[in-house]
Amino acid sequence: MSTRSSLRPEVVINAASMAANITSSPTVLQSLTLGTYAYSWSGSSPVGSLAIQISDDYSLNPNGTVNNAGTWNTVYVTLNGSTITNSIPISGNSGNGIVEWSTGAYAIRTVYTAVSGTGTLSATIVAKVA
Repeated sequence: MSTRSSLRPEVVINAASMAANITSSPTVLQSLTLGTYAYSWSGSSPVGSLAIQISDDYSLNPNGTVNNAGTWNTVYVTLNGSTITNSIPISGNSGNGIVEWSTGAYAIRTVYTAVSGTGTLSATIVAKVA
């Protein structure tokens, strides 16, 4: 029986303050070609936007420290199964959403750009081979 590579749910943002910009730790995909980020937030009217970024030159040293911080580019994704966008709006006291992505890139991360309000944001990534 063959096995297919996958990334089980991994928290990449854990209750981070939405009063400032947030950048998740990069996830090295190693042949994982599609996946999702699941987001949840709550607070006092946080307003901002989410984006997904990819890099082919991000790299780690054998001991796990960053060798090259990488060049990151924002990509278009599918939001909640239907909308194609590169900027996902966040507003309201609480909410959640799933962003689907498909890429051949080496590494991926998600970023939140704050506009106003306060709150906390959490994000989980899942990935697999297409």
